[in-house]
Amino acid sequence: MRFKKLAAFSFVSVFLALTVGAQTPIKDIASVFAEGKIHGYEYTNDYFGLTLTAVNAQFTEGGFVSSEGKRARLIDAQCNAESWGDKYEIAILADALSANPLVLSPEQYVRSVRHELEREGMVTVDEESPIEISGLRFVRAALKVTGQAQTHYQGIYTTFLNGYILSIQIEAPTSERLNQIVLSTVKFKN
Repeated sequence: MRFKKLAAFSFVSVFLALTVGAQTPIKDIASVFAEGKIHGYEYTNDYFGLTLTAVNAQFTEGGFVSSEGKRARLIDAQCNAESWGDKYEIAILADALSANPLVLSPEQYVRSVRHELEREGMVTVDEESPIEISGLRFVRAALKVTGQAQTHYQGIYTTFLNGYILSIQIEAPTSERLNQIVLSTVKFKN
């Protein structure tokens, strides 16, 4: 019996060593940020296999890296269409999972962000729910933003990918437009 336990333990140890050793190392946040490239209306980030196609929008200078915090705002874009219903803003953010050891799931992360935004005065219209974006499972929530010139909505979409908490943040005139925008502008290589 002891031999079987020892053999099973040895097998599991070797399997884990081979599996962990075969994984691609997690890049630091500055390297992940540097993977981002803009070509016309497209932003690509090969580390995440991500393409953001921001048609009729302009990429802004809002990207930044916090090496100490191991987080980055990889890119953001703003669509200043003439029609209020066509306007939107979108941003891609990355936070190292290693810097957030208490975050155990995308649901927990989105819930935490949502509660923080509620404390800032936003009102939840959709609590955490799953959504598939280009073959990847994300968790989303939506909030209503009032008190500015016009009421609008903010969506948070999050997944864990390549050692990071990858989030997409969208602002749009209606809650229905949030999903339309993310599903039409964000693609991942499978």
